[in-house]
Amino acid sequence: MSHPASRPPALDLIGISKRFGAVHANRDVSFTVAAGSIHGIVGENGAGKSTLMSIVYGFYQADSGQIRVHGADQVIRTSQDAIRLGIGMVHQHFMLVDTLTVLENVILGIEQGFRLAPSLAIARTELLRLNKDYALDVDPDARVGDLPVGLQQRVEILKALYRGAEILILDEPTGVLTPQEADHLF
Repeated sequence: MSHPASRPPALDLIGISKRFGAVHANRDVSFTVAAGSIHGIVGENGAGKSTLMSIVYGFYQADSGQIRVHGADQVIRTSQDAIRLGIGMVHQHFMLVDTLTVLENVILGIEQGFRLAPSLAIARTELLRLNKDYALDVDPDARVGDLPVGLQQRVEILKALYRGAEILILDEPTGVLTPQEADHLF
């Protein structure tokens, strides 16, 4: 796939391989993701899809191969590395605190110091913008434990977008959704 010189692929995986003991989870996997595109990786359970996405997000390291983000070779050792590179991931099993609000969940782990009031106001403004831009329609003040699964998934998406994700990985995105929620997601 050719790309204009001014716009390298958002993500380029080249020859990614990963073994767990004698089991090849990924063997020489390569693919390219252009900015603004949507891709689906399909396969049977145990085919290595989640392992591959976990490599891109820094949960696992490939045994061999290259990862390029926006044309630059990268070594992604941790999820913090991935986030710094603009990669976000929404897991099949959500990482939310049921007793906190949507807004509190979104900023959890990135809030600054003990004076949250100013950061909450800024975060709310940004969250409302993301909500509108991506038509996610989630109330920032709703308690996450009171939300249906489809809205909880949107909270996870908002968390990734709030952290600056330009590349968003959804692991098994429709696995826990009703057909109507899956239709809204895509």
